[in-house]
Amino acid sequence: MNPKVSVIIPTYNRAAKVRKAIESVLNQTFSDLEVVVVDDGSTDDTGRILQETYGDRIRYFAQANQGASAARNKGLAEARGEWIALLDSDDLWEKEKLEWQFKAVEQFGSQCGACYTDVRFMNHPETRTMFELAEESYQHEGTMGINAEAQRVLLGPGGAGMVVCPSSLVVRADVVAKSGGFDTNLRFGEDSEFMFRLALLTDFCYVNLPLVWFDRSPAEVRHVGVSAEWNKTEFLLRDFQLKFEALARLGDAVPLEIRKIIRKQLSDVHSGWANWYLETEQYAKAREAAWKAVQIGMTFNLAVKWLLTWISPRLALRTVQLHQQRRKDLARFV
Repeated sequence: MNPKVSVIIPTYNRAAKVRKAIESVLNQTFSDLEVVVVDDGSTDDTGRILQETYGDRIRYFAQANQGASAARNKGLAEARGEWIALLDSDDLWEKEKLEWQFKAVEQFGSQCGACYTDVRFMNHPETRTMFELAEESYQHEGTMGINAEAQRVLLGPGGAGMVVCPSSLVVRADVVAKSGGFDTNLRFGEDSEFMFRLALLTDFCYVNLPLVWFDRSPAEVRHVGVSAEWNKTEFLLRDFQLKFEALARLGDAVPLEIRKIIRKQLSDVHSGWANWYLETEQYAKAREAAWKAVQIGMTFNLAVKWLLTWISPRLALRTVQLHQQRRKDLARFV
């Protein structure tokens, strides 16, 4: 008999941390589940350690290092549950996490094929939860509720808008199948892009309790393997461009107001490329990127930037740097 929930845990060279993640699943008060661990090419003996420790209490699969998206897709392909839960190998669950989520799912019925919870941070000085941090832009009310703005939230900055953490998500397997899974072209922001497509297919409900511990160790510790170049500007710009271009191709499947946000963010990405090309003295490419930004979302500032890339690229760069410094200065008072 198949389990109700398949918990998918991708891992790479985290033999110690992944055991804590697995334990947090096996200790759930909700027990109708399976644990699917996908080892994405670890070289620290993860496979032997997990198999010796857990045996048939988990389902273990190994593959060459391809990144988190490919590992999660492998887990989705092997999952047997009616519902899918995601857990990164450096994150942890409180023992009542799944129990609370299925209370919410039962309360809201078939309207909500996905549910997420509030999240606390570990290995980081921030003491507020994700929901508390997002309070100014989005208010979660009551112990349980429905997020009517999930699509907009999932396009926000800070990962998944600093509201929906993939390690807090439970979603019906049939909805995941319709979504097509994770985009393996992406190395950054793939989780929010995936969840955005889910939000086109179903409503999201939430549990207003911090039931997940989200690891925020230094990024160079967390981003390893094929994602190790996370800190390079061109790496981030590439992935943001791929992400928003893919979302733009969804066309009429996306509400008009949300399409406008996507176009604005894609324009911002090309503007970011223009900045980077100016800094690296690739002036022809800077002009091209600025023109793409103008074509997608014309604004006065973008038009000025594009003109300056023709008239005086060095002046364009100084203008960009001044604007960036002003934003940093203002941020101190926000």
